[in-house]
Amino acid sequence: MKSCAVVLLFVLMISCLPLATTQATEHDVTDVPTRVAFINPGYGDRGFWKDVRDTMQAASDQFGYELIVFDSNRDSKMMIESAQKVFALEPAPDYIIAVNEHQQGTRIVLEAEERGIPVIMLLNDLTKEQKNAYGYPGRDFDHWIFSLTPDNERAGYDIAKSLIDSARLQAENRQPAPLCLLSIAGDSKTPASLQRLQGLDHALSRFPLLREQRRLVANWSYDEAYRQTENWLRRGGCVDAIWAANDDIALGAIAALEKAGRKPGKDVFVGGLNWSPAGLRNVADGKMTMTHGGHFFAGAWVMVLLHDYIHGVEFLSHHPEISFRMEAITRENISHFVDVLGSRDWNSLDFKDFSIANSPFGTEYNFVLHPGDGMRE
Repeated sequence: MKSCAVVLLFVLMISCLPLATTQATEHDVTDVPTRVAFINPGYGDRGFWKDVRDTMQAASDQFGYELIVFDSNRDSKMMIESAQKVFALEPAPDYIIAVNEHQQGTRIVLEAEERGIPVIMLLNDLTKEQKNAYGYPGRDFDHWIFSLTPDNERAGYDIAKSLIDSARLQAENRQPAPLCLLSIAGDSKTPASLQRLQGLDHALSRFPLLREQRRLVANWSYDEAYRQTENWLRRGGCVDAIWAANDDIALGAIAALEKAGRKPGKDVFVGGLNWSPAGLRNVADGKMTMTHGGHFFAGAWVMVLLHDYIHGVEFLSHHPEISFRMEAITRENISHFVDVLGSRDWNSLDFKDFSIANSPFGTEYNFVLHPGDGMRE
């Protein structure tokens, strides 16, 4: 059996209620596969959203579901078109999985409610302001069944702290000099971006060694991060550390730093997020302090939860807003993650092992892979 290291920690500290059949559908008793439509805000052939799509597809195949994906290429207009295509499907999908990218989730939830199609918000939930204005899953909507989101605020905090930890390590645990910090956010609207910035702000309030010089927005883009970092350096801006909202931003900043003769990991510290292959390589090479992440496995976890919802596990109707912690990969622990993340072979993982549909009363979700767990022979 192939060994696998921890790839994600997601423990729901909620006991499962007794199994019931109130949410079972016609798909439990027929051979018609459950049809699930995913409105993907990103690209289907590269980057973070490809990983989300691919883990979702692997889990969907294992559960016997038909997954229909509409990619939106990080284009807000294209995302609206993707939603329109989903609602135009004949027959209508049994479930819709959507993302509140650019805060467009409200219109999807409202239309799904009007059409009577169960909808799930993934990774980016509606904001508190949106929920206060329109309602909450389970309580105010009959067909918004649950949300699954990572703890982005903690991730933003951890990235910032890793910059200080690296500076202290380089100073051999002596008090390092204050760090000029350049912060590069993903965007100014998406909940994940705003929550990561909240984590950064928390770190800035706790660690006066971090002295933020400028806060930029790079639209999650390598090229934009490269351009903005290059412009900052050309103007003589002080930079000892870069907080990046994702790996593409971190990698674009690193390229600009190296072009300017700087040495990431030595005279400037850079932290990112996504567990991307390039991010992992840069962590291994010492150019990045960490790549936070594992949240692309939410594509698989949401299918596990949907499977259990269909099969009558009722806790989601009582606890419809679920959050999970991400995991930081550093130079110290990267060897534990290489096998699965290096190959990107998500079909080697048996996602059915994470279902609790047939488990005894009191069983808790534990989405964590230990060596050998969840691996196919």
